[in-house]
Amino acid sequence: MATARAANAAMPEYAVSRAEALLGSLSGLRVVVLGASYRGKVKETAFSGVFATVDALRSRGAHVLVHDPMYTDDELAGHGWDPYSLGEPVDVAIVQADHPEYATLSTDDLPGLRLLLDGRRVTDPARFTGVPRLTIGGGEPAPA
Repeated sequence: MATARAANAAMPEYAVSRAEALLGSLSGLRVVVLGASYRGKVKETAFSGVFATVDALRSRGAHVLVHDPMYTDDELAGHGWDPYSLGEPVDVAIVQADHPEYATLSTDDLPGLRLLLDGRRVTDPARFTGVPRLTIGGGEPAPA
């Protein structure tokens, strides 16, 4: 359990480093973290990677926004985050929670998107044609 927690705790920094490696400086970029919850369909931020992800992005000068269908804009703002509404321009999206709503997202929902980092493997690659889509985690595939 401790090993899994340590691996999970390292993921936010890893995701942000991957974005930085691909795009260069994140300074001034609009980055949305999709999911404040620690997992899909659960309104709970305990153990969520959102805090470390937001901190890592802010430390690199990104303008960070947070979206979560379980929370109101006021609740997100109460955590000190700028709420994001689907359809607003964004440079980078990082999927942090596997909410079912994120499975149907497309470039129409995230106009201007230059990079999608899906840490939960919930997005549909066919909906992001022309945009680099990286997945993170998931371990090794099971043997056939």
